[in-house]
Amino acid sequence: MYAQVSLFKTRPRLSAAIILVLVYRSVRVVIEWTTPCHYSNWGDALPSAEDPTFIPKGKSIFFHETSCRGNLTVRQACSVEAAARAHPQWQIYVLFSSPVTNHALRTTCLKRLQEFPNIQFLRLHVAEYSKGSVVQSVLLNDVKHSKYPVHHTADILRILTLNKWGGVYLDTDMIVTRSLEQLPLNFIAEETYGDIASGVMSFGNDDVGKRVTGEVLKYISNKYNPKKWSVNGAEAVQKVLQRLCPKLKMKEKVPVKDCKGVQIFGYELFYPKYFLEVDDMFRSPAKKFDLHRPYTYHMWNYLSHNRTIYKGTMYQILAKTFCPTIYESYRHEFHADIVKVEEKVTKN
Repeated sequence: MYAQVSLFKTRPRLSAAIILVLVYRSVRVVIEWTTPCHYSNWGDALPSAEDPTFIPKGKSIFFHETSCRGNLTVRQACSVEAAARAHPQWQIYVLFSSPVTNHALRTTCLKRLQEFPNIQFLRLHVAEYSKGSVVQSVLLNDVKHSKYPVHHTADILRILTLNKWGGVYLDTDMIVTRSLEQLPLNFIAEETYGDIASGVMSFGNDDVGKRVTGEVLKYISNKYNPKKWSVNGAEAVQKVLQRLCPKLKMKEKVPVKDCKGVQIFGYELFYPKYFLEVDDMFRSPAKKFDLHRPYTYHMWNYLSHNRTIYKGTMYQILAKTFCPTIYESYRHEFHADIVKVEEKVTKN
């Protein structure tokens, strides 16, 4: 108390400055807590996805980044690069739900991705982007009460995007290992027998794609659950397909199933490693695995984002092979020169 009195008496200018700083910080905290990043335009340097002049060109792949990061992680950037390299004639769109500044574009991994002519970053403003859709109320109101707001926003936006324009959606932890060019216009894949996943899916702008994505949006609008992880994503797609094709045997172990023009692939080509096998991706030396037969490898980021990547692991090999630009620029992230020493268990 005495020190504070002395400070205010002897250093009025300093004390005033301190008060201003404290007020600024307090206001800033209030703003940050009461204004979600999805509704902020502060420092935004990206063109808008709602601009009427924006129309996706040709065949398109979409990624959604719905956190408040305003950037991509190195691992996410690897996924974007891999998709761009596998599809040089396609357009790769990364849709950010929060502002991305010029500083981020100049100083982060986004700078390297901008070297690819088929990669484009866009800002998605949730309120405007969802305007007129059956899920707008969910996105603007219900998601605020969600236990998983970032995840649920991504679940809904991916379907909305495919309904708007048609194309391929990929999770930002999905590494593409070969072109999707020869695949059907409308497809999705299982992550294990009988369970559909939404980490990679394609729905066209045709009647089939429009019908399925439209039905999924209606399902989410009616059944949205803020407390459950997957009910608004993969589970919603599966429920709709089961309703459209009630005789479809989801548990049947066949390479491909068909539901009214939607091809449902088995897990081997898109999810060759199940989430229970995530340890295999970080084991060195890596067990023998097929580098080129699958179309994608799902890296299960929500389970593995804190895991260290070492030389000789599956993750490191995939990154070095399919996203070499990001890999070489951020070798430290992939520990490209460090071999993990496995601990030996000795018996007493």
